[in-house]
Amino acid sequence: MGEIKSAWEIAQEKANKLGELTAEERKKQRENRCRLIGKTLAEKYISQHDVRLLEAELSKHSGQDKGLISQAVLHRLVEGIDLEYSLKLDEIGQGILSLSKAEASAQIMDKIKELFHEYREAENNERREIERAGREILHQLRISGTAINQINIRAKGEWQKRLNDLARPLEERLSSLKQELLSSVGI
Repeated sequence: MGEIKSAWEIAQEKANKLGELTAEERKKQRENRCRLIGKTLAEKYISQHDVRLLEAELSKHSGQDKGLISQAVLHRLVEGIDLEYSLKLDEIGQGILSLSKAEASAQIMDKIKELFHEYREAENNERREIERAGREILHQLRISGTAINQINIRAKGEWQKRLNDLARPLEERLSSLKQELLSSVGI
């Protein structure tokens, strides 16, 4: 008659059959773990905007892990740069510059800030033009005075398309600058 084994013994036997991880598998697991830690740390930084927290969390790690985590944080922060969220640019830029410490990164961040400024000005001009056109339409319909407070420029598809068309070339330039920024920090 066969020997009765506990679930633990059965699990141990199965684990022993699998064998040890190869060096390549351990390296891949380590990179994945560091990437996840870095992404989580970047998300925490984006929500709290505290460079000291970012540096303190990174100082808990050493050697290759610290480098991998730092790269993951930088990658996520660069991903977070978006024309639609210009208010976060300063905090994200501060985090990037605190980690990279490269002069090229500072220059690229300045170019990105200029691009954001250009976008805001162009968007404001386009908004004023759209609002003027909207008021003209309402005036033709004999709607005026207190009946309208502010025109919702995103309500009409044509107006939304104009804003999207305005952003498209700037988003392409931003994408190029983001790639340049990643290259400047060695990613």
